[in-house]
Amino acid sequence: MPETSGNAEKINKIRDIANIVIIAMWFMFYALTFMVPKFYGFTEDYVGVIVFVFLGLLFLVNVNIVSIFKEKDVDFFIAAAIVVLTAVNLVIVDSGFGAFFTAANFAILFYMCRKIKLKTWHFYAIGGMYLCLMLYWFFYTYGWMFAEYGTYAMNTNTAATFTIFSLLCLFVLAEFLYKKHEAFGLLMMIIVIKGYQLSLYHRARGAFIMLTVFLIFRFIVPKKLWAKKWFFTLVMVFATLGSLAFVAFYVVLGTTGVNFRIPFFYKNMFSGREAIWLEFWNLFMKKPLTGIGTNVTITSFFEFNVHNAMYDILVIHGLLVFILTIILIYRRLLSFGKSAFNSSVAMCGIVAVLAVFIESFFDVDLIWANYALNLLFLLMAAGREEENGA
Repeated sequence: MPETSGNAEKINKIRDIANIVIIAMWFMFYALTFMVPKFYGFTEDYVGVIVFVFLGLLFLVNVNIVSIFKEKDVDFFIAAAIVVLTAVNLVIVDSGFGAFFTAANFAILFYMCRKIKLKTWHFYAIGGMYLCLMLYWFFYTYGWMFAEYGTYAMNTNTAATFTIFSLLCLFVLAEFLYKKHEAFGLLMMIIVIKGYQLSLYHRARGAFIMLTVFLIFRFIVPKKLWAKKWFFTLVMVFATLGSLAFVAFYVVLGTTGVNFRIPFFYKNMFSGREAIWLEFWNLFMKKPLTGIGTNVTITSFFEFNVHNAMYDILVIHGLLVFILTIILIYRRLLSFGKSAFNSSVAMCGIVAVLAVFIESFFDVDLIWANYALNLLFLLMAAGREEENGA
């Protein structure tokens, strides 16, 4: 959407309205996915395509195609290379079609989060959507979905992760409100208490870790430490490449036969992921450049699920796509880090994103299409400049 000095203000207003309309439509899809089981079943096979369409609409509204080449937008070319290379690799290995949208949507999302310029009222509006969703979830939907043990309408791990991920987005609104009046700190406390209650009730280790890491990063790690580039870079490397190191450590430790029951969760430390990750590694070593795709049958688990987001990108899409994805992540997060810790809202967004990365040591929620809107919203909060508003 080209701009000139004469119509820039009008175009910006149209862009602002278009952004909130598209995001509201996407939010409605997100809400229906988790509130209506039949809707989830109907759209499950197409969610990657639907997210791709929403991201495409946001791209058309917010990105000036001419300026990409004029300004030599490096991030665009990296994201485009990921999309093209992913498609080529999946054709080579004869992969399932849906795998393309996992890597493509993730790359486009990380590119777009810096291009979409939301104003303060956008954040209030989107935060209000999350507030309404959580109120509806806790006081209506949750009651009938989990009325009786053994007849749940949703996987309990998914329910807990959906709740915590949504609550992290609600925390962004709480940060805005807290800046207006400290009494809204009570909202933060309610979010934390309810989040822990559900995580423990559903015995959801991943959701518990996501919330705990967020709280440690946001309220315990000193702000002065976050402002140091070496510390932020160290945490960022741990959240990404550390995910692969964790896989290797977990697999090696699992072969020793050592095991124990995790307190409060009634689950063993080693319950099968070590076998899944080892099998994927053996398959990946046969096709390290292109990845293995998804048209593969594994014997270690009843479904094709890598259970680790960074490892998923590596083994399914190959080494080249993984390297480009890491570069794009680092470029984007480092660009946020320069200003994020001067704003409580931006800091909330960036540490929430890092918490999701670390939670995804154990699952693929970071790259799962159903949660893409949450990740985009947190990244847009992370990139928000303090001078743009409250």
